[in-house]
Amino acid sequence: MATIRRRNNKWQVIIRKDNFKIIYKTFILKEDAHRWARDTEVKIEQGLYQDLTLAKITKLKDILIQYRDRVSVNKKGYENERYKINKIIRSDIADKTLSELTSLVLFEFIEQQKKLYTASTINKSITIINLALKFAERFLGITLNKNPLKFIKRLKESNFIGQVIEPHEEVLLLKHAEFSKLYWLKTAIILGIDCGLRRGEILKLKAEDINFKNSTAVLRDTKNGETREIGLSQRAIQEIKKLPITIDGKLFPCKRLDTFSFYYNQLQRWSGVKKRFHDTRHTFASRKATQGWSITEIAAQGGWKQLQVLKRYTHIKAEYLAKKMN
Repeated sequence: MATIRRRNNKWQVIIRKDNFKIIYKTFILKEDAHRWARDTEVKIEQGLYQDLTLAKITKLKDILIQYRDRVSVNKKGYENERYKINKIIRSDIADKTLSELTSLVLFEFIEQQKKLYTASTINKSITIINLALKFAERFLGITLNKNPLKFIKRLKESNFIGQVIEPHEEVLLLKHAEFSKLYWLKTAIILGIDCGLRRGEILKLKAEDINFKNSTAVLRDTKNGETREIGLSQRAIQEIKKLPITIDGKLFPCKRLDTFSFYYNQLQRWSGVKKRFHDTRHTFASRKATQGWSITEIAAQGGWKQLQVLKRYTHIKAEYLAKKMN
């Protein structure tokens, strides 16, 4: 039974039902209070009532932060996902309450993102928002009127995988990297180009993982979950020897992934080379293929498990094939 009482020149409705939390709502007109009370009680009886109170006061950034700190933190790719989540938190859409987060608002967000990012990056942002909304409903007890992403289609992603860094581009990158405040950036690029290491593998390297005598390194907790031992080029060894060792033994200290991204993006502007850091792995695979390495050797060094994936990383020029043929 609903109770309606006058309070501060307004009419407050209080609905108490067994096995149901108490519902409060205030109206200026008494007839509006009675109408809402009747409608709400009927919806409760029919199991159709949705309490959207929390959705009206909870912002998207609030649940993104909770999702980041309670769910994402336990994932293997946490550093990478945290970077993506923080980027969404800094955007305007993060200040919208969950009740304001309509399909139209998300559509406008996507249109703005198209000016800055690739379809793949935008799709990852959409996925994160969707995961955060599901987390809010399942674990935070926040009721949503409907999922605003229901009618949002994922963007079509191009088949672009990566590019090879040309020799003259490599010279420019390494030359300008020497002036970066991220003192180990040059060494990281060399490890990518010469040895095929992923960014995450580089950032986890410790002094104890390097065997200078055998010119090898042990990569722990890699992307596919395995530990592997790889060879190091003489150029890479020379650069690693120049690096100071931190208290925890890390050779490439970096607390935040976006710090690395900031300095590499800065390097792109300085050098005029627009290739991504991940393109160093494409460069490694392509160069080793033209140097006579077998597919098995390239896969073992780079940590590729599937031949089909490795083929996407290997870009062999027709000129090389022509020379080999003749």
